[in-house]
Amino acid sequence: MKNLKLPYILFFAITTSCFAQGKHSFDAESLGGYDYNYFKSPTAVDQDGTLFSGDQLISSSIYQAVMIDYHYRYMSKENRIRFSISPQARMLYENYDDSYWSMTTSAKYDYNIGKNMEFLLEATFKRMNRNGLDGDQDVLVSPLGYYDYGAISGIQFSPFKDHETTLEGFYKFRNFDPYGVKDLQYNEYGLQFRSEQDFERNGLKHSFGIIGYAKKRLYDTYDASSSTVDGIRDWRYINAQVFYDYPIGENFEVTPSLEYLVRLDKSADRSGYRQYGPVLRMKFDNDRTKVRTTVEYVSRNYKSIEAMDSNGPKGELTQYRYTNFKLDVSQALGKNLFISAEAYSRIRTTNYTDIGARSFRAYRNQYAGIGLKMEL
Repeated sequence: MKNLKLPYILFFAITTSCFAQGKHSFDAESLGGYDYNYFKSPTAVDQDGTLFSGDQLISSSIYQAVMIDYHYRYMSKENRIRFSISPQARMLYENYDDSYWSMTTSAKYDYNIGKNMEFLLEATFKRMNRNGLDGDQDVLVSPLGYYDYGAISGIQFSPFKDHETTLEGFYKFRNFDPYGVKDLQYNEYGLQFRSEQDFERNGLKHSFGIIGYAKKRLYDTYDASSSTVDGIRDWRYINAQVFYDYPIGENFEVTPSLEYLVRLDKSADRSGYRQYGPVLRMKFDNDRTKVRTTVEYVSRNYKSIEAMDSNGPKGELTQYRYTNFKLDVSQALGKNLFISAEAYSRIRTTNYTDIGARSFRAYRNQYAGIGLKMEL
């Protein structure tokens, strides 16, 4: 497997200069609540004639989440340097061995080429230290723990008034933690873009635009005791999202959008799908209160994988329906102290109802918590 020491050296080398002259910000937050079915398990599975019920399959717990965000920014006439590091931990008190932590690091450099153009460069690194397998899996068994690092580079320009377009190329490598006798990693590269037009109406700023990417992801599977590849998957992704930022007053903004995603399976022509659906984001922000809400309904239709029930094939292709909700709220208690709350829900329904399978099944994952946040 690849040597993962190099990203550490690169990140710290990029971000050591000019720190004394820049601006720093620091946030710390702790939330406590309850997390239901955090492994995204189905409610029943039959293994070799033994039926396991939801009480045996579903893991839930009281949790405490701790998040820290540090941001640094330095600007000169033509240059901008930004660095961030965000360690997080989630303690699951009823099943403490399932607790986990992560750390995300980003270093960005922007160079002003001219009046209406910037060169952009970014390096990223993330470690997710978590045991278990992702219950949202379909074809590949994906561990929840991994390392990944990547790079993004491109340009941002304004071809005309109140318009901004960003074009970037990117690369990412992810190395999943070994599971059993298997190991998994992928290399991913592609192009991404964002094009946005602003205009003013009744003294309020409106925006609309399109976001998208096209990428190639190459999976390699290994025997955990060997460096020889024993399986390869070549998946391609094409994504586009149109959006409109609609302000309702000075403090409230609504952003409806429509997203479309295609996955092409170039290795086996089996795992491809089309996914689409509406998304609604809402944002309220004043001097004391911040509210962020996202609601989405997503449909996924597989190209070749046949839906199954306990009697065998159903004569139709596998379909998912996701209903997702996310809420983040903070209310100021003092100058730098806030009470905060979060709520999350993901419900997946499917026509794949074979209780002998864990993959492709329906599940529900929900959590809610309340706590304190400090901003410096």
